[in-house]
This record gives sequence, structure tokens and C-alpha cells, in this order.
Amino acid sequence: METLKIVDHIWWKKKEEFLLSEDQDSFWVIYLILDGKCQFKIGDKIGIAVGPSLLICPPNTIFERRVLESLSFHFFRLDLIGPHSYLHLESGLRNLNKERLCLNEKILRQYVYDLSAYSFFIRTHLIQDLLLFDSLNNQQPHYSQSQPTIRNSRIIELLHYIDQHYQEELTIEALSQKYCFNASYLSRLFKKELGISPKEYLLNIRLKNIQQLLISTNLPIEEIAELTGFKHGYYLSKYFKKKFGVSPSCFRKKHLI
Repeated sequence: METLKIVDHIWWKKKEEFLLSEDQDSFWVIYLILDGKCQFKIGDKIGIAVGPSLLICPPNTIFERRVLESLSFHFFRLDLIGPHSYLHLESGLRNLNKERLCLNEKILRQYVYDLSAYSFFIRTHLIQDLLLFDSLNNQQPHYSQSQPTIRNSRIIELLHYIDQHYQEELTIEALSQKYCFNASYLSRLFKKELGISPKEYLLNIRLKNIQQLLISTNLPIEEIAELTGFKHGYYLSKYFKKKFGVSPSCFRKKHLI
């Protein structure tokens, strides 16, 4: 897991213009914009940032900017150590949830010029929270978070459909007709994007929901099978034990609270 280290943190209120129209830094640079508007170009990303939002610039990348309406913002210079696989930092503009921003920013401003170790711990946690929350909000549906980003919009639509209709009888033939794919091509494309077949993805979704029903209800196995797309409790138990190494009844007993 990566470590986020705050190198610099400055608070600007109603800044009318930037002294430098462009800059380049050896660290990650983040503008946490509360109010105002600015024009930006970060690498090949061009746009206008309006608060509340995040502007993120990777290390050694030219950051061009111009104030359009006086800006109130936090400036952060960050060092990231690790694979960065959880925060999914990318250059450019990120819109923020206003309620979450309000809570975090109020605390951030209290510690902005505090150089104690405790203040850096607090600020690091708050920035990680905003970045992770943004990452989760924009995360595309996929079974394993270790999978690469899904680029095909039709596959993303298909995943949404499976997530919402897993209880129904879904076949690769029916899905391929619905999304105008050849069945064999759809299977190859799906596996290329996710690393597993549509059948495996559907099974994983069903088993995940079975786990929840076993823990949160007293429903018998046969009824859970009907609710999750299995024709019979026997098949549910067979696939469940193969996946998790225990029977559904043992899983339920183990997690009784």
C-alpha cells in the first residue's frame, strides 16, 4: 500500500492571479479548490476548474494556469511511495462531493501552518480520504480491484446489467444478442478486459450475494438459491464450497453474531 507524504501545504484566500503562468515540480501537486475559477493545462489535459474540485498534476509535468475568478484553495505538494494502485492518481480535474469536502477542509485549515508530526498525520489522512472517496465514486464495476481499467463502454454497460439482473437466467447467447455481439467475440473481449469469462463474473456476483443472505437472513438454502439465480440448492452448495472451501451451512454458523 502506498504512503502519502505531505511536503508542503499552503492556504490561499481570494487569490487574484498566479505569479507564474506555468510551473513544473518534482512532486505531485494538488490544488484543492473551494471557490473561484481557473483555466488550466496539465500535460494534454485542458479545461476550467470551478470549486469545489481537485486539480492534480503529476511530477515533472508542466502545469499552466490562469485565474478567471479569484481563487480560494489549498495547495499541496505530495510525495507518493509505493505502487499507487489504490488511490488511482491521474492528472487533471476531479469534482468533489461537497459534504465530504466541507468536513475535511474545515479540519485542514486548522492545521495548515502547524508543523507538528500530529498535524501532518491528520492532514495526510484527510487528503487520502478525499482521493480515495473520489476514486471509489468513479470506480467502474468489476469483480476484482486488481483488474486493469475497463475501456470498452459496451462491456461497462454489460457489467452494470449483470450486477442488476444476476438473479435472472442469464446466458452468454442472450447477453450477446442484447448488446449486439457475436457470442464468442463477447467472451473473448470480456476476458481481455476483466481477466475472467462472463460466466465466472456472473457466478462471483451470485456467490457474493449468497454470502450476504446467509449472514443477514435465516432463509433456507433452497430459497436463497431461487433469489440468486440458481435452479437448485444442490448447485448453489456445490459452487459455494468449490469457491470458499466450506458449505453454505458451515459458513452461516461460522458468522453467526
